[in-house]
Amino acid sequence: MNKALKWVGIGIGIIVGLIIVFVVAYVVVLGPKDTVKAHSKTALALEMIPPGTEKMVAFENINVIPMDSERLLKGHTVIIEDGRISEMGPVSAVEIPQEALTVDGHGRFLIPGLSDMHAHLLNSENDLMLYIANGVTTIRDVGGPPIRLQWRDEINAGTRPGPNLWVWSPWIREMDWFDWIKESWIYSGGVCTANTPKKAEKLVAEFKAQGYDGIKVHNGFFESLDSYRVLMSSAHKYDLSLDGHVPVLFNFSEDKTRSWNEFRELGQEAVAHVEELIKIVDWTDESIQKTAKDVADDKIWVTTTIALIQSIRKQRYNLEDELDEMQDLKYVNPGLLNQVWIPGKNHYVADPERPKEEVLEGISNYIDAMEKMCVALNEEGALLMSGTDSNVPLMVPGFSLHDELEVIVDLGISTFDALKTSTYNPALYLNKLNEFGTIEIGKQADLVLLEANPLEDITNTRLIEGVMVRGRWYTRNDLDTILDQIAEINQEVTQN
Repeated sequence: MNKALKWVGIGIGIIVGLIIVFVVAYVVVLGPKDTVKAHSKTALALEMIPPGTEKMVAFENINVIPMDSERLLKGHTVIIEDGRISEMGPVSAVEIPQEALTVDGHGRFLIPGLSDMHAHLLNSENDLMLYIANGVTTIRDVGGPPIRLQWRDEINAGTRPGPNLWVWSPWIREMDWFDWIKESWIYSGGVCTANTPKKAEKLVAEFKAQGYDGIKVHNGFFESLDSYRVLMSSAHKYDLSLDGHVPVLFNFSEDKTRSWNEFRELGQEAVAHVEELIKIVDWTDESIQKTAKDVADDKIWVTTTIALIQSIRKQRYNLEDELDEMQDLKYVNPGLLNQVWIPGKNHYVADPERPKEEVLEGISNYIDAMEKMCVALNEEGALLMSGTDSNVPLMVPGFSLHDELEVIVDLGISTFDALKTSTYNPALYLNKLNEFGTIEIGKQADLVLLEANPLEDITNTRLIEGVMVRGRWYTRNDLDTILDQIAEINQEVTQN
């Protein structure tokens, strides 16, 4: 008997060993490659980045769009000192100190810094400066490796340039061990599993201790909501915001009314994409409008990411053409581009086994419902935040935020409301409206100088003459230098 058990044990050991070998082989040879090395190769040396200036700055005779309400303050002077707005008023009422660097504001417009509230830096630290170059002074990274915590702390300490960075935990989802190993490799440790309530509570406690600003929940909760509920209660216990997808248990249910009501009862305070809502409810105009009202009544925060979902229709069958036409592609980290974005790696490309007409009809109907939901949410006064899911295919960090604002306006949302999703609302969500989000005396100086009025044409947010983040002023020349350096180092890595 003992001999038989011994051979059984050996057999089990061999099987386990073969499984481990198979997993390693899959990850190393067949699976998506880790992009950590490619990312690190492209990192700009900090001394290469233009330092900007932290001296006193005076924007003279500037048109101010303060974003505290829909108004334009013409012919104002705004003075920045020690990283904050120290004075602001009509030109005739504000005297510019002699020691101040004066920036001519004639015919120009000053807005609060923009925000991308759904970003993924992964290991690409150059992206921090891509955001600055695009006037994005605040980002919320909602899933990735622990290095993001170090970057955030360095930015806060003033030893690394970059936008205000808020770091949510690695993605939490329910999955088997094989998927966990695979996804942990792909996302450099940016994903973890919570298959039991005990594990869920432990994870939140650990993330709090590690210094994360919030909890990111993915949609992979299949069997029950026990762990999901514990994630939410634990986040509340540790004073952490929880944002994420809708549990897949609710997705495309036959009884959509019941699913939506059950989701509302969970009390999730924020949803990562507008599209998550249309996975639960009917797509009739009446259902969409009612859902939007429920969201507004429940004060659920919703991040937009409309441009990404719109792009999927193009990526299904025209990926190569889309990549060829992208002028901003040279700024994308080569490791990410070659392992996630291109044909053969891009998971948005259509399954060739499925009929093309069926695929296009399905995604078109999906996008149409999502767009209607976004408009309805705005009409009902829901709490919307601009976000892009940057570094997901075709979403170039920084640049994609302007795409997002433009598609929101194209849906029929006003330019002011679109800007509000990227200025006032993110600051309100982060409980930092007393610090930034509007242009007011005493607030942190996160500002973007534009050539033209974005309230008249939202594409004017791209016409950036300078960016200020926490009082550090970057001129257009500084921003061009940053972009040129990133494009050059990416090209060098690609060629080598």
